[in-house]
Formats: sequence, structure tokens, C-alpha cells
Amino acid sequence: MKELAVSYSDEKGQEIKLTGQDVVEYISTDSSVTEKEVFAFLNMCKYLKLNPFLKEIYLIKYKDSPATFVISYQTLLKRAEENKNFDGYETEVKGEIPNMTATATVYRKDRSYPVKITVNYSEAVKTTMDRQTGELRPTTMWKNMPEWMLRKVALARALKEAFPSAVGNVQVSESDAVDIDSGDKRIIREMASIDTSKVNEELYGIPDEPKEEAKTKIKEEVKAHEAKPKEAKERLYEILKEKKIDTLAKVKEILKSVFPDENWSSIKKDVFEKMDSLKLSKVLEYLAR
Repeated sequence: MKELAVSYSDEKGQEIKLTGQDVVEYISTDSSVTEKEVFAFLNMCKYLKLNPFLKEIYLIKYKDSPATFVISYQTLLKRAEENKNFDGYETEVKGEIPNMTATATVYRKDRSYPVKITVNYSEAVKTTMDRQTGELRPTTMWKNMPEWMLRKVALARALKEAFPSAVGNVQVSESDAVDIDSGDKRIIREMASIDTSKVNEELYGIPDEPKEEAKTKIKEEVKAHEAKPKEAKERLYEILKEKKIDTLAKVKEILKSVFPDENWSSIKKDVFEKMDSLKLSKVLEYLAR
């Protein structure tokens, strides 16, 4: 690969120097990324003034598939909110799975009509294949918080249409955990009349936090793993053997599902030996489902 590099300043004025080798080794999810894809990614970062080391933009690459450029959800929302014409937004979720829909309305001060986008659950839900049954099932976030995730997809699409120059034609990662309510006009209005102890359930359909007994049990389980990391690793290896997860490629798939915002392209056989207890617990929880 040719020596590729770009230098530019991000929106805060911080100087960034990014090379093609940086992209291959530390940013791309797979080292099979092509020279053409690296070149395009470098220039996309420069054009949009995004810093991939701060997880503002990602290069998602799988063997035999074209690379995809994805920006973080928080970056999109921040860019829109900083625009002088931004005038807030509203979101609303209706119906039940699989007929659930989410509508996002984004307002601009310089336009007579807002941008309004409706997204269906079936077209937006992210799935993964169950290795035991071969069936497709929603990923963890879509399984546990479908209303929340659908709202984010609708809002991301509406923001991109309302502010097309903010992030170009790159995709947006809806998996980023970010508070999207600070500018939501509908939620601000309804907060005054909603029982704050049930705000998650009433606004988003997300169950409230577990009761104190459940919280205590979860904390005790995490502490148990932290106190006995050796036992946790032994149990992890047992499950990997039972599920016939016997290649690094299979391990990568699991790690990408559990920790989607981290780069696992260059893992080695000792990946779990170097992993801290909290991460081991999350992997165990994922495999035990």
C-alpha cells in the first residue's frame, strides 16, 4: 500500500495527522481494507473534520465486502445542534412489534416546513444469527430497547436530511449510547405531566430500572467474577468449547456483538487472558443466553 496521509484540524482546532497505516492497524475492523478504501476514508475524515481516534467516525470492513464509513450518532446530533438554523426536534413511537413505527420531526429556522421521517421496525431492526437454531434474532440493544433504538434510527435519518452537509453521505451508528432527549420538544412538554418514577416506561416503553433486590444480585454476581477471575475464565472456555467457538474469526464475531464500538481486528489467542473481569462478565452473559 502506498504511503497515504492527511493533516487537518478538527472543529476544535486540534491538529490531526492520520496515515494509511494508522487506518489499517488501528481503525479498520479488518486489515483486508484496500488502498482505495483507505484513501477514501482519509479524505472523508479530512473533509468532515472528524477524528477516528475519538470514535467520531469508523471504518467497518469485512472480508470480501466493501468498506463502510460510519459516524457516531453523537457526532451527528452535535453537528446538527451546533448549526445556527437548528430549532429542535420531536420523536414519537407507535404500535407494537413487528408493526412498530417511529417518527422524527426536525425543525429548521430557515425553512417553512420541518423534515419528517417515519421508519418501520422491520426495515430498521438489526439482527444476528443464532448459532444453535440458525434463526435470525434482534441484537441485544434491539431486543432490550426496541422503541429507544427505533427512535434513534428515525431521528438520525431526519437529521441527515435536514442537515445534509453535516456528515456527508456516511452512515450513522445507532448503537451509540447517547441522550437524545435534551432537545426533544414533545418529551420536554410531556415531562411535566408524567410520573417521573415511570418516565422510561411511559415515554419509551423501556422497563424501569430493576428493583433494589435485583440490582443487589447483579452487583454481587459482578463482584463474584471480579473476585474470582480464574473461575470466570475457566467457565468462559467451557462455554466456548460447548458452543464449538474454536476459531479467532468466531471469537471476533462475539466480541463485536458484545462490544460493537471497539476494534477487534487484530486479536490473538490470548485475548481473554488479557481481558479485565468486567468485560469477561459481559462476554459470559452474552454466551449464556
